[in-house]
Amino acid sequence: MNKSLFLGDSITEGFDLQQFFPGQNFVNHGISGYSSGELLDAMKQSWFALSPEKVFICIGTNDLARDVSFEQILENIRKMVNYIRIYSSPECKIYLTSLFPTRHNPPRPNPVIYKFNGALHELAIQCDCDYLHFNIFFTDENRMLKREFTNDGLHLNDQAYKKWVVLIKNLL
Repeated sequence: MNKSLFLGDSITEGFDLQQFFPGQNFVNHGISGYSSGELLDAMKQSWFALSPEKVFICIGTNDLARDVSFEQILENIRKMVNYIRIYSSPECKIYLTSLFPTRHNPPRPNPVIYKFNGALHELAIQCDCDYLHFNIFFTDENRMLKREFTNDGLHLNDQAYKKWVVLIKNLL
């Protein structure tokens, strides 16, 4: 059975893995409101006791809203990757997921998100992780989060999570 671990903030926390991946051994450690530093501090060795085959990390939107520098966010993510490599099996694949676009969310402007995603892609290359450029599948013609994918301009709704499921199933 495929074992996967999802790490992130409220966008990850809202991803009902049991609903969308019934019968799979998927664990969600998305924590609402968390920044990359807070998630890094919260990580526990016990999260990796099941020896996940895949770990998906999607974190950083709250950092951007708090004016945390790209360098600090990327360093926190680099430390997460190192932590995962220490406490997981050598075969564990780590996926860095692009931040999703927003819709009329001034603390998280899309041009900043796009720039950050470019830096995150570079980090994935440096850390020998896979980069999941999912952002483009959620973006409308105005480079915003598609209206049908959100109720508040930031968080994903079930329609968006269904799209995320399709993209992840291609990796499983």
